[in-house]
Amino acid sequence: MNEQKSIYACYEEIKQREIRELKKTLEAFGGVAHFGPDYSGEGAVGSDMPYICVHFDEGPLDVRIHAVSLSQDGHIEILGSIETDDYPESISIDDIAYGQIEIITEAIPVRTFSRVSFKISALTRDDLEAIGFDASDVDDDTMDRLASKLGDDYCEQLFWTSLEIIAEEGFNIPRKESKEDEEG
Repeated sequence: MNEQKSIYACYEEIKQREIRELKKTLEAFGGVAHFGPDYSGEGAVGSDMPYICVHFDEGPLDVRIHAVSLSQDGHIEILGSIETDDYPESISIDDIAYGQIEIITEAIPVRTFSRVSFKISALTRDDLEAIGFDASDVDDDTMDRLASKLGDDYCEQLFWTSLEIIAEEGFNIPRKESKEDEEG
């Protein structure tokens, strides 16, 4: 006998899939995502706050999402505010309308960890002109060699010191524990 599901059972399956996708996205993003241009700490997404529909006792309302995170026990915690209120409150995932969790998931950028190099700077003929040189006859080969020498000089003199300071103080990137720290 072929049993048909109700439309609500189908909606619930979709919602459960959306919840699993949001959890996976949060895990990949570090467990927490804060939305809005005013937040710049850990987990900052920096995008506009997503709006979703949430069912309250008084009916469905538009809610701005401020933050979403995974608790230590793996539950999704959501902070949001009704459009007319700036104070965020806890939103139950069960009260979110069908198809709305995906809006939160899509607002979290995908974090990638490739092994590619990242360009620090570029040299142009305009750079030479800006400091008083006539670069009109400087060919690409000369520019390439000049850029290479400049890069070597930067690495020998400033690169490692600057990288250490900016990574630690500017971005709060933690240091690995040294073997001495682990042993003693």
